[in-house]
Amino acid sequence: MGRRWAGFLLAASAVAATTLGAPAEARASVLCPGNAICLWHGQYHTGTRYVWTGGYHDLPGGFTDHVGSFRANRSGAFIDWASGKVCHPVRKGDYGDFYLRGFGGKMDAVGDNC
Repeated sequence: MGRRWAGFLLAASAVAATTLGAPAEARASVLCPGNAICLWHGQYHTGTRYVWTGGYHDLPGGFTDHVGSFRANRSGAFIDWASGKVCHPVRKGDYGDFYLRGFGGKMDAVGDNC
């Protein structure tokens, strides 16, 4: 039993070291594929994920006015239609870990540009 536990700890340590030692760009691609913008229902990239890869798209019902976090691996635009078109450009590398209190509580769509 002791050898199994030691083996498990060794394997877990190797996975943690590999993940934590990876460059930030590599960790980001695990969260969100390249050339995409990912939105999460929860803060800090938790909960249901929506992956946008281009074109104009209204957000799925559960995400309308409820984007808890995001990560951008390409440029795009977040759009709110509540009182006319309000648009926030997003660039590759942008992210929001706690976005619901910001524009994530208002956005209705994602597009290529404003």
